[in-house]
Amino acid sequence: MEPGSEVEKLDSKGRIVIPSGFRDFLRLKPGSQVLVNLDEEKMQLAITPSSEKKLTIMKMELSDKPGSLAKVAQALADAGVDLVSTESRSTSRGNSAEWRVTCTLPPTKSLESIKKSLLKSGATTFTAKNL
Repeated sequence: MEPGSEVEKLDSKGRIVIPSGFRDFLRLKPGSQVLVNLDEEKMQLAITPSSEKKLTIMKMELSDKPGSLAKVAQALADAGVDLVSTESRSTSRGNSAEWRVTCTLPPTKSLESIKKSLLKSGATTFTAKNL
């Protein structure tokens, strides 16, 4: 077993306990928020402490051409979106890609205006969900 790893079992409701040493290191207390990300390709979960109050998850599809992700990322930066976590992957090599973004939205921009900017910058589809 590598350092920093432990094996835990799921309980009858599908829950796991985060070992106390990990909770202490991450400063997690009862009621702390954590962001849970699924890496489908690696079949792994990542748990990250989150002090953010209002998180939004955006999922968009875009071209899998050089510079496409940069253009969409620039649109988010221009809108003042604060990225917490991102994951991108090619869905059809050379044709299409997917980008998942966990973020906090600026209070001065509506989700609709951000969507318009993303579609204008090259995203072909866009969905969002507030957590």
